[in-house]
Amino acid sequence: MKFNQRFRMLLAGAVLVGTVLLLLFVFFATQSLLDVWARLQTLPSWLFYTYLTLILGVILSSAWVMYKLLFPSRSRKADNTPPTAESLTQEIQQVEDSGIDMTAIREELKKLQTRKEAGQIHIAFYGDVSTGKSSIIKALLPEANVEINLRGGSTREVSEYRWTSSAGDQLLLTDLPGRNEAEGELDQVALDEAIRAQMVVYVTDSDLSRTQFNDIQTLYQFNKPTIIAVNKSDLYTAEEKIQIREQIESRFEDKGPQVVFVQSGGQEEVVRINPDGHEETFMRPRKVKIESLAKAIQTIIDDREELLGELRDASVFSLVKQKLDATKRAHRYDQGKKIVHTSTRNAVLGAMAAMAPGTDIVIQGIIGTRMVQELCKLYDSPVSQLDLDDFLDFSQNQVKKTLPIILAVIGNGLKAFPGIGTVAGGMVHAVAYGLIFDALGNAVLHTLEQRGELKAAPAAITFREMLSGNLEERTKTFARLVIDHYKSGSSAKQEEQR
Repeated sequence: MKFNQRFRMLLAGAVLVGTVLLLLFVFFATQSLLDVWARLQTLPSWLFYTYLTLILGVILSSAWVMYKLLFPSRSRKADNTPPTAESLTQEIQQVEDSGIDMTAIREELKKLQTRKEAGQIHIAFYGDVSTGKSSIIKALLPEANVEINLRGGSTREVSEYRWTSSAGDQLLLTDLPGRNEAEGELDQVALDEAIRAQMVVYVTDSDLSRTQFNDIQTLYQFNKPTIIAVNKSDLYTAEEKIQIREQIESRFEDKGPQVVFVQSGGQEEVVRINPDGHEETFMRPRKVKIESLAKAIQTIIDDREELLGELRDASVFSLVKQKLDATKRAHRYDQGKKIVHTSTRNAVLGAMAAMAPGTDIVIQGIIGTRMVQELCKLYDSPVSQLDLDDFLDFSQNQVKKTLPIILAVIGNGLKAFPGIGTVAGGMVHAVAYGLIFDALGNAVLHTLEQRGELKAAPAAITFREMLSGNLEERTKTFARLVIDHYKSGSSAKQEEQR
């Protein structure tokens, strides 16, 4: 208690002294400013304004430096402008001119145009495997030849069925492969087709799981009108249906998708106990109740018919944009891998004549500097010589720390290749070059892929991890390259001597 009282007194004294000092500072600062201002008034006009301009320039320069320190430059933000048919066509042509095959992307836009010309409303039935998507379509279209199989995951391809609603609207119902099947091979196919549709009926047979909720959230990112159809409703009481509806609706912040309960028919297994106590198992048809779903579909069509086409076009354009960006990223990454491979190979072959590795393998190498510059150019990320030097300085420190371990691993690794004799020293040097350049290039590539620009410290950390990771297998890979090159060179010399 005494300590608390003493501490409070010291704190009160510090506040008093600080207040006095602050007031003195304000007083003297005010007096100085007034004196300076008074003297400025006596100066000629040109000198007065020159002095004010100088002060203003200092203040603005200081503010700019502080802004740069507090808010360092970020990588370029993605363009959030919604893609259009014109912008996509132009971008596709540019990418195609660079040598990338755009056939699949063009087919996507062509399919959209075909569906627009058909004038049908495209409705996709989407959801987990074995929830009854095919059965619901069969219930809506009894005359259609919809294949229904009791085995989960029987729908392996996209099937389309034409349906004329009670209001006379021409609809195209798409039966999609079930999500989250064992292999999961068709998940992306189903999602893409759902995005292409103007409306989605998401089929489930219970409350939404986490993955099902994420599926619907993905559809909402494309502004996709969605109906959640809870199938096998005969398994739930009226109270349970109310609870399921409330649980689903509570998971959406804004107004979520409409929830309807349906019963798609099909077959159910029933166990009957005979009077003699013997149990008999047989199959019986389920009742069909899909009126609520048909009504919900018609309501969306009536309320948003004109908007459905616009939303479908926008979602397909976004899908095309995503695929286009993914294709460009994959192509750019492949090109980056080629740059790393070529530079690493050149470094290995260039080191064949050396007899002892040094700690400046990366820093003083023209090949290493050029490799980093080419990777940055590939990712359209300008890199200054200062940034490059910083990264190479970081990398040199990592090489110095790891080099003894690398040389030891290489020495042991080369023992697996008999007959290398006195050239082992040069081979160690060459393999070391291979390991270091391979790790260096992939570290830069990884950083550019993740961040969009070269950041010295994170790239150096990645370089250290890659340099020391899986050393034995990587050593064998580059040792084979070095030995094969050495043997081919020896064979060529022998041929010349002959």
